[in-house]
Parts: sequence; C-alpha cells; structure tokens
Amino acid sequence: MVAMNQIYVRLLQAVLLALATPAFAQTFKMPCLVEATIPLMEDVKIKPEKVVIEIQSLGKNIFLKMNGPEPYLLIANSLATEEFTGKNLTTAKEMGAFRKHKVTGAESEIRIDQATVVVTAYHDTTYMGKKVRMNITGPCSVPR
Repeated sequence: MVAMNQIYVRLLQAVLLALATPAFAQTFKMPCLVEATIPLMEDVKIKPEKVVIEIQSLGKNIFLKMNGPEPYLLIANSLATEEFTGKNLTTAKEMGAFRKHKVTGAESEIRIDQATVVVTAYHDTTYMGKKVRMNITGPCSVPR
C-alpha cells in the first residue's frame, strides 16, 4: 500500500511539473543579407544589413520574425488574435506567413523560397514621417 501511494505521489508530481512547465517550440535561426526598397518614394534603397530570420512552428501556426536593425525588424505569423489576423502562406515551394493589424490595417509578410533560400518580405511602416510599404529581399544561408 505504501509503495502504491509513493507511485501516485510521484505521478502527481510529474503531472504537475508538466503542467507548470511552459511549452516552447524550437526556434530555427537563419542568417540573411537583405536590402529594402520603398517603391512609393521613387524606389528609395535602404542600406543592406545582416539579419536573422527566426522560424517557429507550434501546432498549425507558423511564426516568422526578421531580427535586424530598423527598418529590418518585422514579424509575420498565422496566429489570429484580438489585434491581428494571420495566415499561413506555406506551400510546397515556399514557407511564409502574413499578418494584418485589425485597427490600423498595417500588414507584414515574410516568405522564404525553399529552392533558392531567398527571403522576400514587406511591411507597412513610417519612414521619414510618411506611412509607406517597405519591400525587403535577399539571400539567406542555412546554418550547418
């Protein structure tokens, strides 16, 4: 009887530990060299920068984040929340996600071509006091 109680106590501890531990998706990081343009401002080109694309998948949702200096900082994911709509754009040829703010209408999108490993992205931002869409593109390398 004492042995069974010990087993139940240990099982209960394991379950409580599992419930208390947050579930994290593994993050895949991919370095890229990207350049941005602003078509509405006579194709203004922004200085190329090194960025890191962070890729996570959790359940049916995909999360893509471009980490770099401004203006190369953007997020796109398929998660729908009170503030954002999202869409998974992944196909057999590319991985991607789209996000739109429900109130402001600001959009962001990140796509990665699986054959060429080139990232294409855009996001609505403020540049020099104007609301513009910034297009971003560049090659990435898969870490070894």
